Amino acid sequence: MEYLKKLNPNQSAAAQWNEGALLVLAGPGSGKTATLTARVARLVEQGQDESFRILCLTFTRKAAAEMRERLLNLVPDAKDRVLLTTFHSFATDILRQHGSHFGFSPDFEILEEAERVGIVKSVLEEKAGEFTKFVSAEKALTAIDFLLRNVTPDDKVPTLLKDAEAGQQLQSLFAQYKEILKRQNCLDYGAILYFCEELLRERPRISKQLRTVYRYVCVDEFQDTNVAQFRMLRAITPDKDANVFIVGDDDQVIYQWNGASPKRVKELEQHYDLTTIQLPENYRCPPEVVALANALIVHNGERSSDKKPLLSMKTGSGVNPIELLSFDDDQQEASGIAERVAERLRGGARPADIAILARATRLLERVQQALQTLSVPSHVQRRKSQFESAPLRFVVAALKLALVRSDEDLAATVTKALSDCVEQDANGEDLAGFSAALNGDQLEALGALVATSDAVPQGLRQAVASLVQGRYAEFIQLALSHFDAVERAEQNDDNEQYAEYATERGVWQGILREVGGEEDAYSLSLGQFLQELALANKTPEAPSNAVRCLTVHSSKGLEFKHVYLVGMAEDQLPSFQSKKAGDDSREMQEERRNCFVAITRTIETLTMSYGNKYNGWSKKPSRFLFEMGLLDATK
Repeated sequence: MEYLKKLNPNQSAAAQWNEGALLVLAGPGSGKTATLTARVARLVEQGQDESFRILCLTFTRKAAAEMRERLLNLVPDAKDRVLLTTFHSFATDILRQHGSHFGFSPDFEILEEAERVGIVKSVLEEKAGEFTKFVSAEKALTAIDFLLRNVTPDDKVPTLLKDAEAGQQLQSLFAQYKEILKRQNCLDYGAILYFCEELLRERPRISKQLRTVYRYVCVDEFQDTNVAQFRMLRAITPDKDANVFIVGDDDQVIYQWNGASPKRVKELEQHYDLTTIQLPENYRCPPEVVALANALIVHNGERSSDKKPLLSMKTGSGVNPIELLSFDDDQQEASGIAERVAERLRGGARPADIAILARATRLLERVQQALQTLSVPSHVQRRKSQFESAPLRFVVAALKLALVRSDEDLAATVTKALSDCVEQDANGEDLAGFSAALNGDQLEALGALVATSDAVPQGLRQAVASLVQGRYAEFIQLALSHFDAVERAEQNDDNEQYAEYATERGVWQGILREVGGEEDAYSLSLGQFLQELALANKTPEAPSNAVRCLTVHSSKGLEFKHVYLVGMAEDQLPSFQSKKAGDDSREMQEERRNCFVAITRTIETLTMSYGNKYNGWSKKPSRFLFEMGLLDATK
């Protein structure tokens, strides 16, 4: 176990932990992933003659895939002994096996946002007289999401609103929404956790079975858990001396809007006989940045009382890595930062070494425009929940149709995407005619339509024929092979339907890697494959030649040699909403944690900037600059 020798004393103590509940308070850059992976590897190696399994829960599939790769490098035969997955994937798997308790069959669909809006909109329109308090389906869904992530019982819903009538209406809408999900055999992102928690609570034998299989449970990034996730964890590890290994940091809670809370770390002490090991050592940042982070975060009251300050493990370079820049306004700030980034690139830095961070996307877009004028490629990350290119829209919709076969709306979606792919309208009337002749089987009808259409190339005909015959993996491979060839052809350079294809094709390959590789992914049942696809993040990675422009939230878990944090002004960071809530409010403390997370992404240099005006309004420098000692309040 050579990997254990590479750990420092605190890391080693955590990795050598055996029985009982342990909280690892791991600061940024403290090597927490290496520690967690070493602990799991050791348990597997020392328990080779035993049959237990280990469950590791994290928040992103990418993090789970990276940890799986690390683990298999240490212990190649750990694949069948350890389940490294996300809360949502784990809950989905439980509902596949036991969802019949609610009336769900294993091939339930996971809804996209537009489909959720459609369901709520139809209810509000159909019963307009009953639901008079909702201004839109989107607003109603925001309320429903809150109820789902907090696992709110139906009878408690009215008590959450001051307006009694609005409370009653929300209670009714919430109940109807859940019934529609059950009736249509579909779930959304929040409902997956909601129903899984309810299942584990109402069917203790299922929780007991999970405890029998998984002797050890590990949770990474625990500070990001919402109520539903925490209750899921409690259901599968209910005993005070449970073998639960929890890694988190209450100084990095930046998802309060999604139900995370710094108090949740303290809640652990109420439920478990908890031992705590701290990892304050920071191996990432220069000592000067560590000093800033410590000076900043100490102003937060909602943190562990005995929390140790970060300890820099790097030696100083002798050159101050921190620069604070002041500009007349936001436009000059964007231009000034762009010029400095361009200069750094001319000095030999790679685009991948640089990140421009901001609290809000609009500031990043200004910097991007300024970089564009200097001919510096940049990438502002925008979250995507579904594929947008015609080829992948066609592939996904066709797979969904293969699962349900008789859905007319889905058949229309497939036909539209197919028309976009071949630049010729597929005839909807022909599809309807084939469907009628085939007793409403829309998939068979699609196969017949494609087989008789001169507009559809041979490669796609073969692909669709495979799908009709039930060979979905072959369909995917044939279809994507065809689209790859078309995308490479010169005549499609200006085809807007293919504009995003190359990027999204990379995302598709990334999803397959996260599932465990192409062979593992395509060996799943069609229903399970579609569920994994729905849970996957469709947001593409930045091109290698582009400077990354990220919100603070998107930067969490990442690190860069050179970090530029823009918008360090009041009403930007901290936000206007947090100022309105008050100086000691939970919102203001979260903004401080946002700043803490942002500056601790730094490996070599940190540049912070602020403008004296934003959108024409005068703004003061951020209070956080004074708290870090970069500005003097007395001057």
